Amino acid sequence: MDATKYLTRIGFSGTVEVSLKCLAELQACHQLAVPFENLDVFLKRKKVLDVEVLFERIVEEKRGGWCCELNGLFAWLLENLGFSVRKVSASYFNPEKNEFNGMFDHMALVVSLGEQEYLTDVGWGNINAHYMPIRLSENSVYKQPGGFYKLKKEGPHWYLLHRMRDIMGHHREELNRVLNEETWQVVHRFDTQARELSEFQERCDQYQTDPEVMLAVMPICIRKAEEGQVVNAMTGRRLTMVRFKENIDVRTNETDLTDDEIDKKLKDVFGINLQKTMNIVEIVENLNNEEG
Repeated sequence: MDATKYLTRIGFSGTVEVSLKCLAELQACHQLAVPFENLDVFLKRKKVLDVEVLFERIVEEKRGGWCCELNGLFAWLLENLGFSVRKVSASYFNPEKNEFNGMFDHMALVVSLGEQEYLTDVGWGNINAHYMPIRLSENSVYKQPGGFYKLKKEGPHWYLLHRMRDIMGHHREELNRVLNEETWQVVHRFDTQARELSEFQERCDQYQTDPEVMLAVMPICIRKAEEGQVVNAMTGRRLTMVRFKENIDVRTNETDLTDDEIDKKLKDVFGINLQKTMNIVEIVENLNNEEG
């Protein structure tokens, strides 16, 4: 495996050094170049958490992956460049159920730079992913392209919070909103215990087959653009472009895409070139029939 080839894959052309500036550039480049995606689930290609397998998939084949794949391989790159990094277990907060998912639900990274530590992530499968590292400290607010973020600590866990934003153009009209007061929403929580990549394999296996998990039933691709000011997100037959403006997410939707249109979007928007067109229309129709 070649770290230089990995840097080329993510379009990094800066100076390699163990610094916050370099770390931020690497995290940004990764999100601009490598999509979060789960297409292998529907191509019947088992996800194996081995860095050589991940390197072949993400770097050589120019594919994406989900959290433990993207952050697992990114951790390898950072270590090879001289960074001190820990893979940590995080849990998504489900606002509908008002509860956290279980251990190893998400992999995040904690990078140590001198006496400071930073939450780093290139594999959060949501438009509210933070674009730059966030220092592990309380009572600090960080402005990024996707809005404002902060951390708070309770017991062994750090909680990542994102300030809620106005929404315009949502494909579900009832979800458009204008907020009248500052409201913070928990994104996930994590501890800082170092984990091995293999510890995430069991949860990774579950998320490929569990019909209650969105990743197992609906094709998803997410990739940032325009220095993090835009996120393109494809869910089934819908492509949504989210542009971050001052305190508002402005959405533009293309719906009911055909398989050929989806294949073209995968190439042009997400940089994914599949050997054959996927039957995503059929996948979505079957899912709708099951839910109906």
